[in-house]
Amino acid sequence: MAKEIKLAQQFYAAIWNNAHEFIFLIDKTSHVVKTNYYTVCNMPCREDWKCFGEILQCRYARETATCNKHEKCRNCLIRSKIREVLKNHGSFSNFETTMDIQISSLPATLYSMMVSGRYLSLNGHDYVILTVHDISEERALESSLKHSNEKFLCFFDNVTVGCAICDKEGTLIEVNDAYVDYMGLESKGDAVNQLNIYTNPCINPEFKEMMKSGIPVSGEVKYDYELINQVYVKSRHKDVHYFRFIVNYLRDAAGNVENILIIWVENTLIHKTLRQNKSFREMISAASSASNIGFSSINLLKNEQLVTPEYLKNLGVSSEIDLNTIFSHMKYVDTDTSRQQEFTEYVEKARHEKVKPLERNIHLIVNGEPRWIKQFLIQQTFDPDNGNIVLLGVNVDINEQKKTEEALREAKEKAESSDKLKSAFVANMSHEIRTPLNAIVGFANLLVTSEDKEDFDSFKQIIEQNSNQLLQLIGDILDLSKIESDTLDFVWSNVNVNAMMYELEKIFQMRNAANPDVVIKCVASVGDCMIRTDRQRLIQVVSNLMTNAIKFTTQGSIIMGYEKRKEEIYFYVTDTGCGIPEENQSQVFERFVQLDSFKQGTGLGLPICSSIIRAMGGKIGVKSKLGEGSTFWFILPECPPVKNEPESGKQYF
Repeated sequence: MAKEIKLAQQFYAAIWNNAHEFIFLIDKTSHVVKTNYYTVCNMPCREDWKCFGEILQCRYARETATCNKHEKCRNCLIRSKIREVLKNHGSFSNFETTMDIQISSLPATLYSMMVSGRYLSLNGHDYVILTVHDISEERALESSLKHSNEKFLCFFDNVTVGCAICDKEGTLIEVNDAYVDYMGLESKGDAVNQLNIYTNPCINPEFKEMMKSGIPVSGEVKYDYELINQVYVKSRHKDVHYFRFIVNYLRDAAGNVENILIIWVENTLIHKTLRQNKSFREMISAASSASNIGFSSINLLKNEQLVTPEYLKNLGVSSEIDLNTIFSHMKYVDTDTSRQQEFTEYVEKARHEKVKPLERNIHLIVNGEPRWIKQFLIQQTFDPDNGNIVLLGVNVDINEQKKTEEALREAKEKAESSDKLKSAFVANMSHEIRTPLNAIVGFANLLVTSEDKEDFDSFKQIIEQNSNQLLQLIGDILDLSKIESDTLDFVWSNVNVNAMMYELEKIFQMRNAANPDVVIKCVASVGDCMIRTDRQRLIQVVSNLMTNAIKFTTQGSIIMGYEKRKEEIYFYVTDTGCGIPEENQSQVFERFVQLDSFKQGTGLGLPICSSIIRAMGGKIGVKSKLGEGSTFWFILPECPPVKNEPESGKQYF
């Protein structure tokens, strides 16, 4: 009996001192009675550290120099689990959490930990046996697998993890040697076309449901080989193993699952992943196709080449091209051959010595169109003695990125130009406001003292003109502010276009009465034309175009009108004024632009018109010839009027 007790004690000590995870025996005061932490970390025991939080050097224990004193400690999930186990005499397992701790002399950081606990009664005392397993490396591995560059590991052999490929029904159609070893089988023949992953009793039911739904799986499974021997397959293993269980899928063009790829990891990192069969290559091709990133691998000393279609497509070459000479077949936008020589010289140099990676942006002709491609060349292996000089190629189409960069550059230049125009606008604004104000104040004083009726009427007309000018200026500034803040409001109603246009004709004929050399005429549609729009905004646009036409027309005519065109209405204002140079026509709708600085105005009217028309679902433009005149036009969709709604009332400006 004593011998058995001694043997049990030795077995207990061996388990306690040789476990890779941290083990804590914790009493009901949350003090650590025993731990292997110091043995695992190869560090001296700290008698002053009583709680597991102090031993693990939790962030909050470090800040307060003790455990359970920080305000965050009351929400500690591990403490909550320990209290629950002590209360219910129960257990918990595989509780995953992230902890900010400092292990041994390593820097403090975030660790992913798998925590399990079980109630234990010893000599009449209550304890919790707590195991804490660092799974940070496994979590980092899962994250890295999401990146396409890790998929290159699939080209390499000698993988140290178990891998299997199943058909969509779950039948294993291919396995590797590590899988055979993990399962304790004699050969691959015991698994291929013999086993089905869905009948494996050690796979969690939740994982099986996720696999049937095509959802990626990443979790932990417990392999009880006694159970496996009973209901699944005969294995030479008898004990229990834990595996990180990772599942992904190979899909067809329609996105349907064709094959299931499963990886078992037993406390190891995946350094190399087996990529020798067609299914693995298809997965790389699928990733390459989805991301438009091309991959290639060539052994310069052997006839071993691997290339994805995207790699050749990005370079604009055919699939028959040998990778050894691929760079001599590319068509460059410019005739400079130095870039082409740079790649060929790199390949030749890589045959004889170790070289650093090469990264270049190249401008190629691809399918008859110029495109920007980012090309990488990487000497992966330089081992000429064993016949291995492996060169990796990666390329990606960055044409859209280049376009975006160019658009940003133009936007920056435009913004800088706009800032300059705004500065000029602010500097000019005081003059624009003072001019009508001075006229109003000055002629108002003269009006009070004037006794001559002719002078009285003249002063009154000048005051009225400058008041309208000042009102228009303030209105433009307010509209610009609303446009900038995207709060420009619209009131939609039924509008009689004919009536509105004839009203405007009369108003502008009166305004231009002092210049009989210019005829103002409205050419409207025959019959009534009722549409649903914002009457005031429509009047504002036409009025701005008419005001501009009057400003730049000293003789001849100004014709305003509209035409129905299918489901659109075409409005126009044509004048016989000075016209606009062709190179300046693209600028007239930009803010703060004044093509003639000697003419009164702020450069806001036409940009406001453009913003209003775009907001109403239309478009605006100009046709002009220098010395002959201009036609400003805009098109609005013909929205039918709402029945039984009265026509919008007259609104003057």
